[in-house]
Amino acid sequence: MNLPYFTRVALLAALFAAPASVMIPVQAQEAPAPTQAEKPWLGRVKGDGVRLRSGAGVNHAPIHVLDKGDELVVVGTREGWMQVRLPKAAACWVASELVVAAADGKSYTVKGDRVNLRGSPDTNSFPIGQVGKGKQLAACMDGQTGQAVVSEKYVRVIPPEEATAYVSGEFIEKVRDIAPEKLVNPQPAPEERKVDPNATVEKPSEGPKSDAVADGHAPKAEEKPVPAKRQPTKEELDDERKTFDELRIMLRDELRKPAAEVNLTNLRKMFEQYAEFALDEKLQAEAKALIEKIDATVKLLEAEKKRLADEQAKRAAELERIKKEALEKKEPKEDMGPANYIAKGTVGSTGNLAKTPASHRMFDENGKVLYDLRWDKGDLAKYWGKFVGVTGEIKEYEGWPYKVIVIKRIDILIEDDDK
Repeated sequence: MNLPYFTRVALLAALFAAPASVMIPVQAQEAPAPTQAEKPWLGRVKGDGVRLRSGAGVNHAPIHVLDKGDELVVVGTREGWMQVRLPKAAACWVASELVVAAADGKSYTVKGDRVNLRGSPDTNSFPIGQVGKGKQLAACMDGQTGQAVVSEKYVRVIPPEEATAYVSGEFIEKVRDIAPEKLVNPQPAPEERKVDPNATVEKPSEGPKSDAVADGHAPKAEEKPVPAKRQPTKEELDDERKTFDELRIMLRDELRKPAAEVNLTNLRKMFEQYAEFALDEKLQAEAKALIEKIDATVKLLEAEKKRLADEQAKRAAELERIKKEALEKKEPKEDMGPANYIAKGTVGSTGNLAKTPASHRMFDENGKVLYDLRWDKGDLAKYWGKFVGVTGEIKEYEGWPYKVIVIKRIDILIEDDDK
């Protein structure tokens, strides 16, 4: 059953908002048949570049790529798909908040019940198993730094036996049954190797491998022919095309936003999924072309964002300079040459707290009031008790006992020590 149009659009919008790896919604499934458990047996991969998926169907995201000759422990089947133990080299992630790291950082202890294991560090990825409280998990170590591999809120671990994935049955041939006491994952643990924390799928080999082995032995005498790969149905291809077209519309709408708001990171990740795993080769080519367009656009956007940031920084610096100059700017000094004082005397108080019509008073040497004083541009309190000369305008106010000099200039003529 195909997803309704608006359901697919909503799902794509949710994927666009997700911060980590993305699963392409190629086709919805009706209630799937349960996985049939069976006696474990050892299987061998018959082709190169075989996808190991998080669920039984091509609509589930690939989480690992298998090479010809890889051996897997098969534990169940579902609708033509083999459920297998996850190889030790495959990515397996667990939420960091649900485990406790050992003192040496090389292992973790699960502290939650039924904790999900995932193929990528993202809650949107399909669970590939669960582990219980107290389970010990080996950390996946970075060969360069010697530190455990982490990604935001997840830690990468060596896949435990509870981690399983699915591979199409046409690519697996049975080697032998496995005795219960020997039921171990045949893949070696990738100790002290360089790990890319962001990688969820290893790149498949570019071409067929040579039959010759490293020690010089002759190639195998016979190779069974690999069955032809199942061709996708028209329904699958049509649904994949519709979803891809909706993704292109999202890209168009994103590019119409102002440069400062455009974010193409997650859209690029979704097109990468198409470029690598699309059923239709034409879609793979279109996705690669769009990735190139996105990369070129990102460069232009980064240049534009830098230009805007530089302009904003320049404006901020200019405003800061103007502000600083305004604060440091001093009032132009008045010409302090000879002055024709209209009065000379000692500054005292009027007993009036208000500045108008006068805040201070001028006395002669005998203590007689000469004038009241007001200085609108300064503080006469600094001249208290000083013998000064003033220039300005003499005014009279009704009801005020003395004439008031509105000061324009005031100079100290005799310091206290000179008296």
